[in-house]
Amino acid sequence: KVNINTASQTELETLEGIGPSIANSIIQYRKKNGRFKNINELKNVPGIGDLKYEKIKEFVYIDWN
Repeated sequence: KVNINTASQTELETLEGIGPSIANSIIQYRKKNGRFKNINELKNVPGIGDLKYEKIKEFVYIDWN
């Protein structure tokens, strides 16, 4: 599983359907808005809609440490 609050570009790209552009969007969203509070927030990232979210939600988590 990938911690979306600390994952690098390379780690994010291991998720199905997440390429360099969307991985970068996740990182930029995190920088602008702070850490994700829940995984549903991924849907706020440009390029991640319901279908993509459904594919990756089981493979991501949030760790506050």
